[in-house]
Amino acid sequence: MWSDFFGADIPYLGFNKQIFATQNIEVTGVAKDSIITVRGVSKNYNLGRTTVYALRGVSLDVKEGEFVAIVGNSGAGKTTLLNCMAGLDSPDYGVVLFRGENLHKMDDAAKSKIRLLEMGFIFQSYALLPHFNTRENVALPADLAGLSNDLKQRIESLLMGVGLSNQAKQFPATLSGGQMQRVAIARALTNGPAVIFADEPTGDLDSGTGKQVMDLLKKFHEETKTTIIVITHEKDVADYAQRQIVIEDGLLA
Repeated sequence: MWSDFFGADIPYLGFNKQIFATQNIEVTGVAKDSIITVRGVSKNYNLGRTTVYALRGVSLDVKEGEFVAIVGNSGAGKTTLLNCMAGLDSPDYGVVLFRGENLHKMDDAAKSKIRLLEMGFIFQSYALLPHFNTRENVALPADLAGLSNDLKQRIESLLMGVGLSNQAKQFPATLSGGQMQRVAIARALTNGPAVIFADEPTGDLDSGTGKQVMDLLKKFHEETKTTIIVITHEKDVADYAQRQIVIEDGLLA
């Protein structure tokens, strides 16, 4: 599972071909404080006789330190957009820049390094390793990156921050959904990433627990100024963001 994000690209999304025409696109109007720049990104999926146009010429900028919500119904293209912004998927056409560098001109090793050191991920289904306890799950990104300096102190601080110090030795099966998502938030912050991608972070939670999770994300954003990009179809979740980007049928509304 983790190799999909930090060791190699997801197999069924691994492209050996050069992404056509990306180097010929002129990227203009990029603000100095932009951490992610998307220009003219299109992504199609061929399903037999049917073609799904997931993204159709999407352009946007996310500023360093911004809290952004990408909002849309199921099938609108929001998760595909997140995957392209994070370098997990490659656009058929268009450019995605991370701090001015074209993600999709990088090889797998370079993209994996950026995801490991510069990006944190929070998933709807938590994606915790079942045989790792809370502390081990939170420490995993640092272990993969070989970041051992002050690791114990950093992990303890994160566990305290998400209110899970007393659950440090518990395994995922013994935690509630809200607790597991708090573990995922702490794990996303372990390497001090520049940006956190949260894909439907409250999707598997009841409304009360979802609010607690979003309150925690907002608190971390206010304290660390980490860029946060949340994918959601829920208005209550989107309202936590400083800016909302609405996507419908692969187009920004």
